[in-house]
Amino acid sequence: MDISIRKFLLIYLLLALTVTTSLTTVGNYYLNKVDIETHLDSLLSQAAISFTAFADRNMKVENWEEAQLRINAIPSQNARGEREGLISNQYHYESKYRFQVWKADKLLFLKSANSPNQKLSNGTAGFSDFSTQNATYRVFTNYDPKTQLTFIVAEPYAERNRLAFHIMIDDVYIMFLTFPLSGLLIWIIIGRGLNSIGRIAGELRQRDPKYLEPVDSASVPLEIKPLIEQLNKLFARLKEAFEREKRFASDAAHELRTPLAAIRTQAQVALLAASHSTDLLVILQNVIMGVDRATHIVHQLLTMSRLVPEARKISEIVRCNLSELTRDVTGQLAPLAFEKNIALHFNAEKLCFLQGNIAAVVILIRNLIDNAIRYTPKDGAVEITVARVEQTVVLTVADNGPGIPEEYRQRVMERFFRLLGNESPGSGLGLSIVKQIVDLHDAAMTMRSTNLDGTGLTMEVIFAAAPMQATLTHE
Repeated sequence: MDISIRKFLLIYLLLALTVTTSLTTVGNYYLNKVDIETHLDSLLSQAAISFTAFADRNMKVENWEEAQLRINAIPSQNARGEREGLISNQYHYESKYRFQVWKADKLLFLKSANSPNQKLSNGTAGFSDFSTQNATYRVFTNYDPKTQLTFIVAEPYAERNRLAFHIMIDDVYIMFLTFPLSGLLIWIIIGRGLNSIGRIAGELRQRDPKYLEPVDSASVPLEIKPLIEQLNKLFARLKEAFEREKRFASDAAHELRTPLAAIRTQAQVALLAASHSTDLLVILQNVIMGVDRATHIVHQLLTMSRLVPEARKISEIVRCNLSELTRDVTGQLAPLAFEKNIALHFNAEKLCFLQGNIAAVVILIRNLIDNAIRYTPKDGAVEITVARVEQTVVLTVADNGPGIPEEYRQRVMERFFRLLGNESPGSGLGLSIVKQIVDLHDAAMTMRSTNLDGTGLTMEVIFAAAPMQATLTHE
C-alpha cells in the first residue's frame, strides 16, 4: 500500500483543525454567555431606570389603565405589521423581557403583556434571580422613593441561553463552510513544501549512473536534510567502491605484467639455449617459478574480489570448529614447509567453535600460515596454536623470520604493500585479505614480535566463541 505524505498531512491537519475549532467553539459558548449576560444585565438596568424617569407620581389611575391597554395591544399590532410586511420581527424581541410597576409592593400598576400577575422579584434592589413554576428570571429591581413605585424588569434565562446557543451554531456553520477552503489551502501549502523532494527526485532520475557527486543540500529543508546527508554518504561509498575496483584492475595489471613478461623472456631464452641441457633446466625452473608467482597473484586477487569491502556482514554463517579447519590447512601447506626444512608445530584444543563463513576462515588461516612459511628462513620453525580463552577462540601463528618493524605494522595491511629489501616471493595481498576477513567476522587481530630482539612475527586472531550447545545457525 502506497503511503502519501500529502494525504497523511491533509487528513490529520484537518482532524487537528476540527478538534481545536470544536474546543474553541465550546469555549466561546461559555465565554459568550458571560459577555452576553453582562450586556443584557446592563440593558435590564437601563430599562428599569428609564421607566423610573418617565413615571409621574401625579398620574391618575385612569392613566395607568390606559397605558396598560396600549401595552396589551402591542403584540397584536406587531403580529399584524409582520403579516403585512411592514416590520420584521423574526426574533420577537417584545417577548424576551417582562416588566412590572408595583405600588407599595401590593398594587400592580402596570406590566408587560407577557408578564404574570405574580411579582417577579423578592424585593432585593438591583440584580437578582427569581424563579417561578414556569421559568427562572434575571431581574433588576429599582425603587423610586418619590413616586413610591417599584420598577421590575425581568428576562428569562432560557432566552439568554438560546441566544448563546444561536451564536455557537453560527460558529459551527462558519467552521463547516470554511473547511473546504482550509483543505484546499493545506493541500496547496503541503504541495509547495514537498516541492523540494520532487526536485531532488527529478535530479536523481536524470543522473548518469556513473555520476556519484553529492546532492546539493543548500536549499533542502531541515526535515529532509538528514536523508540527503545519508544519501550523499551512500554516493561517497559507491564512488569509493568504484574507484577501488578501478585501482584493483590497474594494480592487477601492474602486478601481473612483470611475472608474465619474465615468463616470456625466460621462454625465449629457453629456445636459444635449447642445445645446452643444463642451462635449459635452470631456465625452465625459472619459468615454473614465474608461473607459480603469477598463479599466486591471480588467486589472491580473485579472493579479494570475492570479499566485498562494503559488506557489513558476511553471508552463510555456520558453526565451525577452528581447530579442525586449522589442522586441515596446516596439512595442506606442510609440503611447502618441507621444501624449506621448516618445522611446523601444531597445538590445538579440540572444541574451539565459532560462528563464521567456512570458506573465508579457511582463506584467513591459509594466508597466515603461508606468510609465516614464506618469510621464515630455511631450517626455521612455525608454531600454530588454537585455544579457547574465556568467551573467545584464538588462532596464533608465530614464526622466527625477520619480523615487521612496529612502524610498518599498519601499512602491511594495505594491498600490494611490501617492505623494501624483502626477497621472499609474494604479492602484498595476504595480510590485506586477512584484515578484511577479520573485520567481516567482527573479530580482532594483533601483531607482535616473537622474540625479545624484535625478530619473528606472531599473528593472533581473536574470534567470539560460539556456545558449546549451539547447532547449525544462520544469520
